[in-house]
Amino acid sequence: MDGKPLTAMQKRAHVTLLIQAGADTTGTALGSTIRFLLTHPSVFARVRAELAAASDAKLLSTPIQFEETRAHLPYFVACIKESLRLHPPATNLFGRVAPSPDGKVVDGTWVPAGTEITSNSYVVQRDPHLYAPDPEAYRPERWLEDEGNSKEHISEMDASALCLALGLESV
Repeated sequence: MDGKPLTAMQKRAHVTLLIQAGADTTGTALGSTIRFLLTHPSVFARVRAELAAASDAKLLSTPIQFEETRAHLPYFVACIKESLRLHPPATNLFGRVAPSPDGKVVDGTWVPAGTEITSNSYVVQRDPHLYAPDPEAYRPERWLEDEGNSKEHISEMDASALCLALGLESV
């Protein structure tokens, strides 16, 4: 983080994260996405219609490739992002070190220089500033520009919903 070797505690934290991130995060992500789709029939119907339209137009190969998903299944991608936002498979984000020499003020609290700080993605991904008016609701449309959301706002949401398991911040 600052060019110095990791401390024993930092090494332990990184190893713990790697073990946790590799222990069923993909299954958790897929399971939560399927659960949200099955408990939101109108969303599931829209995903099925989008998939059928792309398939009928011969835009998808078998198996479907990542770039095809990005290009031709935007609502499905939004469903995955929304599932990961509400049910992140790995809830802790990598820590950051407060900058020297002055430290940093975070949400009105001064953090001394050199202090490692982090946040919990479960809390960050329910921030009303980013996900208003309904931060607790499963609403994939919030990720779509053509649903009235600005590209800048979607980019801000993407950055806050960093997914360690699947790397979907680039989707």
